[in-house]
Amino acid sequence: MTTSTDFTAMDVALKDLALHELNARAQAPETYEAEDLDALAASIAALGLLNPLIVQKSGKVWGVLAGGRRLAALRALVNDRSAKGWTMRTTVPCRAVPDDMAAATAITVAENVTQKAMEPIDEYEAFARMMEIGGHDPDGIARLFGIERRRVIERLRYGRVHPDIRAAVRRREIPIDTMKAFAEHPDHEVQRSVFEALRASGGHISSYTVRGQLRDRGVRTGDPIGQLVIDAYRAAEGPVAADLIEEDSLLTDNVLVERLLVEALEAKAEEERARVGFAWSGAMRSYDWQALQTYGRVYPGEIEPEGDAAERCRVIAGRLVELDEARESEDCPNIDALEDEYERLNEEYDALTSGWSPDDLARSGVIAVWEQGEIRTYAGLVKPEDREASAAGASPSGTGASGERASAGGTASEEAGQPVVLSESLEADLRTEQAIVIGSALAADPDLAHDLLLFKVVADIMGRFGRVSYALGVIASSAERPHAKPDGMDERPQDALAKLTEALDLSWWDESRPKAWPHRFEAFRALDPKMKSRIVAVALAQAVKPTGLGYGEELLAHVAAELVPDIRAVWRPTGEAFFGRLKKSVLLNILATDLRQPEEAARLATAKKAEVVDYLDRLFAAPFATLTPEQREAVERWCPPGMSLTSAKEDAAEVENLDEPDDVPTDGAEDPAEGEVPETDISEAQVGEAAAA
Repeated sequence: MTTSTDFTAMDVALKDLALHELNARAQAPETYEAEDLDALAASIAALGLLNPLIVQKSGKVWGVLAGGRRLAALRALVNDRSAKGWTMRTTVPCRAVPDDMAAATAITVAENVTQKAMEPIDEYEAFARMMEIGGHDPDGIARLFGIERRRVIERLRYGRVHPDIRAAVRRREIPIDTMKAFAEHPDHEVQRSVFEALRASGGHISSYTVRGQLRDRGVRTGDPIGQLVIDAYRAAEGPVAADLIEEDSLLTDNVLVERLLVEALEAKAEEERARVGFAWSGAMRSYDWQALQTYGRVYPGEIEPEGDAAERCRVIAGRLVELDEARESEDCPNIDALEDEYERLNEEYDALTSGWSPDDLARSGVIAVWEQGEIRTYAGLVKPEDREASAAGASPSGTGASGERASAGGTASEEAGQPVVLSESLEADLRTEQAIVIGSALAADPDLAHDLLLFKVVADIMGRFGRVSYALGVIASSAERPHAKPDGMDERPQDALAKLTEALDLSWWDESRPKAWPHRFEAFRALDPKMKSRIVAVALAQAVKPTGLGYGEELLAHVAAELVPDIRAVWRPTGEAFFGRLKKSVLLNILATDLRQPEEAARLATAKKAEVVDYLDRLFAAPFATLTPEQREAVERWCPPGMSLTSAKEDAAEVENLDEPDDVPTDGAEDPAEGEVPETDISEAQVGEAAAA
């Protein structure tokens, strides 16, 4: 039985400290790798060592029983040139225990086993208290814990969620992702009212539902629209729901925001009109393809420059000739710089030798549109009425002083020759009727409709010529598949897809064919049905997006498990893309436990991490002949968590059977909110110490 231990307070120089052989992590020094120590080292540099090391005399040095990570952080500060005042002679507070081996072992095990990471919601609230009570700012908190400022900002937002909502999270009534959605609005009363309304409805309160309710409650000052109108909004004394972080404050008068946005668009359009000399300017709140299609459009043509512009053109032309000669020489010193200069001068020459004709300027204008978070202008537009009047050879207005169409006493035959002018609403209704006619005809020709659907999907995904027909409401696209180590992945699945693609008949893509879509469609229709199916299969393969096969993806999980019953037969984890990105201690645990090779794990425990990664990479590339049957089976069947398609199918089925899930994973039903970051490993003690300081 271990009795209580008496501690002796003392200061010990860093040069006299070493990791005790009884320390529970003495055989896993990789636990203290540099990337794990940044936050702790930053905290010690700012606040000092708040928790003494627990030490015991071990030969000529003091062995650290508890506090090995703190010791590693202290040594990192000694080696950090930017950390002033830290040397191996620096003394740090310690508490010494007597030569009781049982007590020493108990202490080090307790230090490492009983530690518990701080609950996320506690961390959020602690950061908020540090600002409100301790006088800290986001930059200061980031420095204390060695983390990014943006991460601190996100935590602070979550820490200011209404207390009722935080209490619901603690009671497990709502998941923490839902609380994060509430944090996107800084007004406590708005948060509470939405929370109470959703709770009264009796349904599942998901983050998606919360964001939908809060979307119309204001515009963030940090968003593009907020940045555009903020000065005018403040001048108009519009109400603001202030947040701890300025860019997260909300402009809550949506009507005022919209008015100011339109005014900004109008001002931009008028600025462009005055600069170029157009006849009119206008604004459009958001891009409307159908509305813009009703306008005609004129473009700048060639003009003869005069005066200084003509002289500049002559200089540019001469320089372009020199650049051509330099680029063609074999000993060109800096081809990239010459290419950049050549492109820049070409653009300047085009601007000097092209312009709008007086007639085009007199009948065209510019419209400013809010599109994809910025103001974009569409110049040279001709209004529908001016377009029709020009085509008929009439004046732009086409009306007399009385406001009626002027016939000038013309004959009946002349009046009969007037063009038919339709109102915008009538044109829109006719387009609707036209769509119904086309749709009913498609429904009556299933073979053509089938080929058209396949062609539309394949052409959109493979993306050779841009999207096919916006009027067809079927939209498809190839998937973006970001990866930090693409060159290190198992190449077999990609090679298999490449071979299948090479075997396709893609003659209908031929660039030499006319670029009109009808020609390509007819060539696609003429293909053998089996070839069409193979093309569709390859195209669909390019459309599969990275996602967790959980809630909302039961279908894909089902199909994937049927297609790939044994994922390890076609895929393996590699050293560069997988093993190299795990801690050495994790790799050794996989080797000893999952792969049933404890002796090999013990042998590699003292090796460098790179050697462990190399061993596992070779092991999975070709299981060694020296393996036992059990070890070979373990290697051939092992998959990282979440990679097995069979388990994904089972998980999806389990989720599907839940009446009311407690949480909806963000990788299934909805994308994570912008700016959300993984939970940190900052300990409760660290936050408490920093807040107290």
